[in-house]
Amino acid sequence: MKWLFEKNLIHNSIRKEVFKIIQQKFVFPEDIIKKLEVDKVVWENYKAFSEPYKRIRIAYIDSARKRSDEFDKRLNNFIKKTKENHLIKGFGGIDKYY
Repeated sequence: MKWLFEKNLIHNSIRKEVFKIIQQKFVFPEDIIKKLEVDKVVWENYKAFSEPYKRIRIAYIDSARKRSDEFDKRLNNFIKKTKENHLIKGFGGIDKYY
């Protein structure tokens, strides 16, 4: 959303609301971060990723929190890919925001 806002690609009717949202600081869930810290390679690779990538990926994992199987699947996949030092591309060209 920040990228869209900066490129003036947000419709004027919602521009104020979007501005409020993008001003909020993203809080990384402690339980997810602790899982990443367990493996030294995962943690070092994770720290080297861009901030937008980390926010997008962690938010994606966290959005499945109420569905424990899906949450675990997403988290474990992220850990696996991070250990391999691979970025997850995602859908719809989201990687351009990384």
